[in-house]
Amino acid sequence: MDIQDDRDLVRVATMYYKEDMKQSDIAKQLGISRQLVSKYLVDARSKGIVDININSSSAYSVQLELKLQKVFGLKRVAVLDTSYLEKQEIEKLIIQTAISSFKKDIAKASKIGVSWGRILRRLVDEYPYVNQPESTVIPLIGGMGSDRVEVHSNQIAHDLSRKMRAKCKYLYVPALVDSRDIKKNLVENVTVKDVLEDGKKVDFALVGIASPFSKSNTMAEIGYIDQKDISELAKVHVVGDVNSRFFDDNGNEVDCRINENVIGINLHDIRKIDKVCAICYEDEKKDVLFTAIESSIINCLTLTDVLAEYLLERKNKNE
Repeated sequence: MDIQDDRDLVRVATMYYKEDMKQSDIAKQLGISRQLVSKYLVDARSKGIVDININSSSAYSVQLELKLQKVFGLKRVAVLDTSYLEKQEIEKLIIQTAISSFKKDIAKASKIGVSWGRILRRLVDEYPYVNQPESTVIPLIGGMGSDRVEVHSNQIAHDLSRKMRAKCKYLYVPALVDSRDIKKNLVENVTVKDVLEDGKKVDFALVGIASPFSKSNTMAEIGYIDQKDISELAKVHVVGDVNSRFFDDNGNEVDCRINENVIGINLHDIRKIDKVCAICYEDEKKDVLFTAIESSIINCLTLTDVLAEYLLERKNKNE
């Protein structure tokens, strides 16, 4: 490129970035086409004549979000910068970040599916009051039990629907029963079958990500699974679960008694939902999280910068 060509690039870049002129006005003043102005601006950046810096504390988080979306094909990502946060602050702010990220999608959804667990309980507790009377909240898994009722799907669905002034359906069966015969009898009930079918057709789903091997596993705390069950899950190489459906490191549901006896939407049907969203901030769930997004169980995510870095590094090593 000769000196005059270089000066043309500098001139166009200066008019656009320094003088805040529109591309159409630059083209008119210089007597060139708008397409050529656009080309000059691209060339100015590629040759280092223009160096754009984004001065914001959110810049790194946004960069991680864009990388995760591109690398894993995710539909929505929100990353929380935890560099100066204490653990208790992370737990609170990750929920607020998730609400900010998911709120617009929830507002557009006519049918909203919810799973169960502590993280969804926290989200519902902090969700703002809105007015969505045309929406319906639907449990994706059975929601009956005598212990820790507040984390069951029916209670979460009920409380979220009240926050939204929306309609609500209830799945009046346990999440896990003792045998396939009991499950068969329950799912053949007309009301139960209707809610399960509606759960497959939601526009937006909120699910939890869990590992049966973590210290704070809700299914173990409630009594749905015991140490014997956990040992059996280890033998069939379970990585974790979404909606109490246990899967291996390829994201496939494993062949085990628990999966056979869970009453709720399976992973095959979850993958058909347009937006399936999860929140994760615990380091102990990082492998479960990787498999869940790599195998397209979930496609919307709120997570910490530490987990985001891990996911990208692991993906890069696997390629």
